[in-house]
Amino acid sequence: MPIFEYRCQECGQRFDVFFRRPEDAEEESPACGKCGSRKVRKLFSLVGLGGVNRSEPSGGCGTRST
Repeated sequence: MPIFEYRCQECGQRFDVFFRRPEDAEEESPACGKCGSRKVRKLFSLVGLGGVNRSEPSGGCGTRST
């Protein structure tokens, strides 16, 4: 499920919205959970990767050399 981040242009609240399909984000205008306004702007979000430990040397797929 794609997650999109928005900022309300009325109150400045930032919030995330989950959509079943990316196309739904283009068709629907979500409402701000704080003030209810539909004047929202989609923000650019960075993609997070789980399970990455930068302090460990890169060995691929979590394998550890002994």
